[in-house]
Amino acid sequence: MNDKQKATLGLILVGLAPTASVVSSFGTGDGILGQIAWVTSKLWVFGLPLLWRIKIDKLPISWSKPENGGFGLAIIFGIIMAAIMMGAWWLFGQDNIDSENFIKTLEPFGLTVWTTYLAGTIFWIFVNSVLEEYVFRWFIVEKAEALIDGIWKTVFLSAGIFVLHHAFALHFLGFPIWLNAIACLGLFIGGSVFSWQYIKYRSIWIPYITHAICDVVVFSVGAIIIFG
Repeated sequence: MNDKQKATLGLILVGLAPTASVVSSFGTGDGILGQIAWVTSKLWVFGLPLLWRIKIDKLPISWSKPENGGFGLAIIFGIIMAAIMMGAWWLFGQDNIDSENFIKTLEPFGLTVWTTYLAGTIFWIFVNSVLEEYVFRWFIVEKAEALIDGIWKTVFLSAGIFVLHHAFALHFLGFPIWLNAIACLGLFIGGSVFSWQYIKYRSIWIPYITHAICDVVVFSVGAIIIFG
């Protein structure tokens, strides 16, 4: 198997796992099965890239130290993107999301209970978003770089893979098609920014800062929908 074939296999095995997780968890409507599917996918997308780096790429484990700067730009990007997200919610979201379906979808996972939602928010911002940067920026971007030429082709491929599972999640959460399309456009732009940041600074921690700021808005909006 040559390098491009390996990169393609890695993209498929890791890149599609979050989508499979969303479909199998939200799609079943079953809390227990959904939680099992969710945990299994998280173990998969954490463990497989790590194993791949050690066994296939034969490289040492890296903590992706942010040695090339970028912190200030990450914060600026985060604030700008958060402001745009709040504006989009105010203009399009608050009167067009089916709050009953939104709550019904999250209820089997316990996320309609305030304490569970808060715990989930903390986990998502400080753990899951790091995992997403580890997967979609480090692993997916570097495999895309091995497969195709050009920074922007790499950026757009990784952003497209990043959007895919979010599109299914928003569908299950009751977003109408047109609003889902707007949200996915925003996610594609955000994913492109994150991927560009990783390519420029070669650390997952720079796009993570921007990502985390955006997640604060996401979970704030979620809390408004659920708890009023």
